[in-house]
Amino acid sequence: MWLLTTYRHTALFSLRSSLATSSGGKTNLVPSMYSMKMALLDAAFRMGVDGKGIFPWVRDLHISFEPPEHAVVNNSFIKILSEPKDKKNGPAFISSVAYREYVSFEGDLRVGVCLEGLEEEQVELLQALLLHINYLGKRGSFVQPVAQERVESLGVSFSYVLGERAAMSAHVLMQYLDDMGEKATFESISSFDSTGARLGKDRVMKSVFLPYRMRTSSRGYTWYSR
Repeated sequence: MWLLTTYRHTALFSLRSSLATSSGGKTNLVPSMYSMKMALLDAAFRMGVDGKGIFPWVRDLHISFEPPEHAVVNNSFIKILSEPKDKKNGPAFISSVAYREYVSFEGDLRVGVCLEGLEEEQVELLQALLLHINYLGKRGSFVQPVAQERVESLGVSFSYVLGERAAMSAHVLMQYLDDMGEKATFESISSFDSTGARLGKDRVMKSVFLPYRMRTSSRGYTWYSR
């Protein structure tokens, strides 16, 4: 059984790949599993729910995405503030230029969460948390939940991790998306703890296939469609 939540993007989407540098910010085309789970924990705190208490089962959720019908990635150079090489004698920040990508979507994003192993009380809380999410990706990438339902299985238009399917379509796009590791702790993913998430343990990279193919591209943009 899967819980499907449909989101409508109300602003441009951007989520810099974990493999990208700070000056070369190539974006993912969908939220990562890690960012989705962090959004659930953020929603929990805003609802007055103990995020640390629900972390173990949120960490282990299996999440899949059905991207919008069309995605246009806009290539941009923007001004940013970065730390100087001489941090002792120089200013705190200096002006610099960085590459960024922003995605404009046509259609809705559907997020599927597997309910296997969850108790009904946890499922009801999960439903509420998903409806309290108002942005996915970089802050400002606003979304609006528009529908929610339970289904027995997901269609072929949903993303999947390498090894989950025996046969693969030729019209797919692979992206490396991060997820929470099996042994990740609440302290390791918390921004207010000095522990820090270790790549490969608390934060793991997965090869995810999206049902997208490139339609056309130029110096300024790339157009993908399902």
